[in-house]
Amino acid sequence: MDGLDSLTVVELKQLLKEKGLPVSGKKAELLERLLANDEGGSIGLKQQPEQQLPFLTSLFQKGLSSVNVDRKLALHYGAALFMLIFIIIGLNSKSWYFMEHTDRDGDPNQGMYVDETVTLQFGLGNFEILYEANGIAFGIIDEEWTESGEYDGSGCSHGAGGISCESFSTAGTLNQISLWVSILCIFLIFGLGIARGFGKEITPQFHMHEQKILNIAWALAAFLPFIGTVCYGFIIGLSEMDMSEWDNYGFGFMWWSMMMFSFLFAGLVYSQQISSMISRFKQVPAK
Repeated sequence: MDGLDSLTVVELKQLLKEKGLPVSGKKAELLERLLANDEGGSIGLKQQPEQQLPFLTSLFQKGLSSVNVDRKLALHYGAALFMLIFIIIGLNSKSWYFMEHTDRDGDPNQGMYVDETVTLQFGLGNFEILYEANGIAFGIIDEEWTESGEYDGSGCSHGAGGISCESFSTAGTLNQISLWVSILCIFLIFGLGIARGFGKEITPQFHMHEQKILNIAWALAAFLPFIGTVCYGFIIGLSEMDMSEWDNYGFGFMWWSMMMFSFLFAGLVYSQQISSMISRFKQVPAK
């Protein structure tokens, strides 16, 4: 009895499952069921040494040498953690799109001139205006200020400076939704992984669909950032904006980075499936 009493609920259920017995009930009920079906009274002495601690419990108690690490799964979790951090950065970034205009008033050869640069940096929920002025006009000019605005605010009226506020607002909202859903899915993946790693009990109803839920979570976490970023690009790219006033414009660092990292993340998570598809495609005989 001492050996059985030291086992966790998960370990007791495993013993019951091996003996073909029901696994429902609290720990006391599981113990009673095991003892009632123990032929020879040797379960506690015989089975306990064979039981292994849950992965994370063993890792924290006995160190890395006590566990077998699935490198592929560890790589997936590491990539998911990186994407989680990068998505959070992306939600707060204002480098999804930019516009820049430079103008010179005066002539340096005549001793009076002002170089002005206006840069618009677009985030998913708002934008930022950067103004810089340098030159000489009755003294040295060195001015710089920053102003933020909302897409639905007075600072972003439709058509101002050729900007389509409606397009940026729609694209940003759709992208934010896709990124937030991806974040929730990653949290779900880590939550289930941690629960299983510590041997926490999961309700039978949830356990029946656990793998299906994980598959859906991985799919949404892997593909939504890429889909949201592509949609952002299409909406902004197809918007009717007059760019004649701007010297330089285009998608910013965050858009290109999210495209690249989300594509690589999806490819990593589904590398095995992609390899299988490529192999089957190569095996199709040419007509």
